[in-house]
This record gives sequence, C-alpha cells and structure tokens, in this order.
Amino acid sequence: MSVAIELNRFDRGGLEKVVLDTALSMRARGIRVVVVSVEPIGQLGSLAVEAGIEVVRLPAFGRRLFYAALLRRRGVNVAVAHNSRAGYPVFRALGIPCVAFIHNVNAMFHSSDLRRHLADDRFVAHYISVSNCATRYAVGKLGLDRRKISTIPNGLIVEEHRRAEVTPASVTRATLGLSDTDYVFLNLASYNLHKGHFLMLRAMELIAARRKDVKILCAGGEAVPRHVARLRAEIARRGMGGFMLMPGRFDNAADLHRLSDAFLLPSFIEGWSIAMNEAMFHAKPMILTDTGGAREVVVDGDIGIVVPNEYGDALNLDARLLDELALSPRDYRTAPALAEAMLQFADNRERWAAAGALGRRKILEQHDFASIVDRHIELLRAVADRGASA
Repeated sequence: MSVAIELNRFDRGGLEKVVLDTALSMRARGIRVVVVSVEPIGQLGSLAVEAGIEVVRLPAFGRRLFYAALLRRRGVNVAVAHNSRAGYPVFRALGIPCVAFIHNVNAMFHSSDLRRHLADDRFVAHYISVSNCATRYAVGKLGLDRRKISTIPNGLIVEEHRRAEVTPASVTRATLGLSDTDYVFLNLASYNLHKGHFLMLRAMELIAARRKDVKILCAGGEAVPRHVARLRAEIARRGMGGFMLMPGRFDNAADLHRLSDAFLLPSFIEGWSIAMNEAMFHAKPMILTDTGGAREVVVDGDIGIVVPNEYGDALNLDARLLDELALSPRDYRTAPALAEAMLQFADNRERWAAAGALGRRKILEQHDFASIVDRHIELLRAVADRGASA
C-alpha cells in the first residue's frame, strides 16, 4: 500500500503531531508514505524529513498537475486528508479513494463552511472520527452519512512519553512562583479561548473566595493574540493573576505534569484531546467538560469528573454560540459546578491521586498509539481494496 497524507501546514500542533507519528508508524509497517503540505513546511515537517519521511509542499501554481504527477509516480492507492481539501479533485480524477479525518466537534463551522463540507462529501470514500461525540455532531449537524464514518480514538506513543518523564526537570514549582502546598491544576492547551479560559477564570474567582492554595497553570501558545490580550487584561482586572497563571508555551510537557496535581480541560469543544491522553499517562486525575472523548475515558467518576457544558446537547452548539460563550467573559452557569469539582480534588488529594494512577493503566491498556495505527491501516487497506475493485 502506498499512502498520501495531506494536511494544510506541516508545522506544529496536535494534528500535525498525529500526522508525524502516523507516517513514522506506517513506514515501520512497510507502507510507503508521502506527506503533502499545502502551506510551508515547519517544525514537525522538518522532523519528519530528518526521520526519512518524504514531505512535499505543493506549489502555488500548477498545483493540480504537480499533485497528479506526484501521486502517479509514487503509486499512491489511498489518500488521507487531515482538515485539508486541496487534493480532493485530484484524488477523484485519478480514482484514488480518500479517507478524511474528523478531528473535532466542528461547531466552529459557519454556514458557508457547512455547505462546502457537504459538497466535499462526494470526494470522500470514508471518514475516521476521533470520538463518538465528534461522530454524532458530524451526522446530526453536518449531515454526513453515519455508514461512512468509523470512530477510532487518538492514541499515545507510550515509548516517547516514557523517555520524557525521566528527563531532568527544567521547570519547577519554584520557577513559576508556586508553593509546595498549592494544589495545582494544569491546563495544557493553546491559548485558544474555545478551551474555556474565561470559564476557568470565573471558577477560580469562586474558589479564591474560599481558599487560597488552589491554582490553575495554563500553558500554551497564543492562537489569536488580541483574544489572549483581552483574557490577560480580565485576569488582572479581577486580581486573579496569582491564581490563574499564564506563562506561555513550554517544550517539555512532562515537566508541567510533574509539578501539577491534576489536569483541567473545561473546553467548549474537543474531538479527542491528545493533552488528555498525556495527562492519563502521567497519572493525573482529570476534570473535563462534557465534550469530545470525555465520557469515553471517565466512566462513573473512575479517573476524574466530567462537568456539564454550557449548551447541553452537542447538537445545540453552532459557530455563533461557540464564539459567544468563549470569546467574552460572562456569568457561566456551569462555573459553580466546575469550582466544586476542583475543590473536591483539592479536599481529597489522596483519593484523586489514586484515580490518576488508574488513568495511567487505562491509557497503557486501551490507547497505545501502535494499536490505534493498526486500526487505521486495516481501514485504509479495506478502502483501497474497494477503490481498486471499483
């Protein structure tokens, strides 16, 4: 089997890391892989090249002719699209079946995006969705055929994280101004306000009125700088700078997990969070909002708490409501529930530390990346075989 994997920009991010890991795993299984980047190649793309993966950036002019020639020369018989559509007409013209990933609950789609997504469905032979929630949204809101979707969660490369957890720490609590007695929640996510930063701020306000030793450490890069500037200003205005820390992005997430007590991800939307997988590996109990894969990993409160989201059923969410909830501070109805869940963790440290240990066992047994890639490959072979028959 020869596979072309397309993405918009092979730089950095959770999706891009999935592409890199998948390409390496497929090659290790004897599959020929070429990764196609529509935009310039960045950090993770360069790592792929160094590891011997063929990575090609599409030219601005003569793109379709170039793409078609590349696919023919490489003998590609199945294509994979990660939130990118440049190759759709080329795949169809050459009779190459395409498998598209659904990485998120795509509530950020506006009406024009929805129409385009439905129009593009004719180019896609099959979809891989990363969670039941994302699948349900794709069917109920985007109008996709459920029979064309296989749900396969994201996995974690265990060996890579085993190496990271034994490297000497470069960041400590003292580095960040945290005390040994603080109960620290780690929010490891980009400063994209869809991750629920204003909701965290309101919950932290409620907690700080009762105790001063609970802190949130938000670590990530800036998505939209003007949104982040507004968030920082609001944190300062409310006097919460010492309780909700925003030091920026760190290269070694293991350092941050080592110094934290629990993982916090009150996002308004998720697909299947890689950061959630990492928190489970590092044996951190988790507080998650009811979106993405939260209810698939937290079962009856075994490894954490799932708190309600702001909108109820996922199908109630659309782009307008998402931005309304995420981009401006408001009196969130779920903030008290989030604050109470955080206080439960801080009040019962030993109980929740034991729950985190169960989460580590769960990720090792159920979500090792090798087994997830094997499921991808099995599906791609079936789609390629159907395409050859057609």
